[in-house]
Amino acid sequence: MNISSVIVRVTLEAFEGVLESLNNIKNVEVGAFDKDKGVIIALIEAENVNEEVRANRAIEQTRGVVSAHMHYSYSDENPLPPNIQASLEKIENTDTRSVRYGGDVNNWLKDQ
Repeated sequence: MNISSVIVRVTLEAFEGVLESLNNIKNVEVGAFDKDKGVIIALIEAENVNEEVRANRAIEQTRGVVSAHMHYSYSDENPLPPNIQASLEKIENTDTRSVRYGGDVNNWLKDQ
């Protein structure tokens, strides 16, 4: 599950139309807006990064949108490759008093 917030700047003339269009984009919900400033906070809730990016692009391409910048993003997908995950587990299970830093943690991991 991916959840993101997007700050959308909108031309004042197109504000109402953009607001309606954003609510019709799959996985997008308008969380807040300030019509006088032409700002909309859109929320994206998608199953994966590809759906999240697709929704963000749809926001960007909406007529009347000046800019759309992702402000916050959360993902519960495993972002770490298996080799990094294994290295983190090795570090977590090491007595820190035995660690002697030599400038490259990868060299230290090879010796463990």
